[in-house]
Amino acid sequence: MATGRAEIKQEFLANEPHYEALKTEVTHSLEKALSSLQKVKIHSVTARVKSVESFLEKVERKSYTDPFVESEDLVGVRLVCLFLTDLPKLQELLNRTFDVLSEEDKVTQGDASSFGYMSHHYICRLSAAHSGPRYDEIKDIKFEVQVRTILMDAWANISHHLAYKNEESIPADLVRDFHALSGLLYVADRQFQTLNRDAAHSAARAEREVLQSEEILDSAINSDTVRALFRRQYPERKRASETAVSEFISELPWIDLGDLRELAKILRDRHDDALAYEKQYPPGVKSRSFADVGLARAALAIHSPAYAKRKYGYMEMRRYSKFRAE
Repeated sequence: MATGRAEIKQEFLANEPHYEALKTEVTHSLEKALSSLQKVKIHSVTARVKSVESFLEKVERKSYTDPFVESEDLVGVRLVCLFLTDLPKLQELLNRTFDVLSEEDKVTQGDASSFGYMSHHYICRLSAAHSGPRYDEIKDIKFEVQVRTILMDAWANISHHLAYKNEESIPADLVRDFHALSGLLYVADRQFQTLNRDAAHSAARAEREVLQSEEILDSAINSDTVRALFRRQYPERKRASETAVSEFISELPWIDLGDLRELAKILRDRHDDALAYEKQYPPGVKSRSFADVGLARAALAIHSPAYAKRKYGYMEMRRYSKFRAE
């Protein structure tokens, strides 16, 4: 067991390739597991091997007597998700993917007045599923996984740059502001969670009113109702991204539309014309058909010269006009 600073440094550098290999393996396993996780959007996955300088500083600060056993974060991975409700799902994923040796919830299980808005920490090892010679040198090395929401991550990064590592190091006149700000971020995280739940309810309501009803009613035009309308009008078409649908909605004021029922009538009435346009002018060499939003745009451009001119220009407007079957 290395005891002196020089010996510890030498042993760390000798083992560093193993830490890098472990980082690669953990990242790969996580990304594979995350790809099968439904309805959880991951903002980022980052990993690092602790630098030798940081390792030596921690050994001295913690007074480790057996540093390579006591250090549990030589390899660290951070998962940043969107919502508080994602945290339990990621906890389950970690327990399925690795051997979780210990876990610490530094948000809900900590003192409400404690310093900072923290995260969930898991100390892990590779599981028995990681067997074979390639794992022999890394299977017993502990690593840490931190799971945070975006707002937790924002707080951690900002407070890190402010160089206050604990509450005792904060100037007395700033302590109240630190508590207020971390509390504000916690409340904001809960409000984002509520907003996400309400957005899901809105999408479900739009599906009932538009996709499952016998007749389209005079519903308001928004992202949820338009996506449901596209699923109804173009059931076999590729689904455009949420961003593309939002851009499409921003173009609708160019046409005098009252509600979703009027939009549905245009898409229905100009459907055959839009298909004829697509056949003559397919969107690309590889893709010979439009996504749902592309076919909807073609229908609107054929229906409305004003829309076609503003969206595509004068020459394109004339080309669309040729497909208008009166």
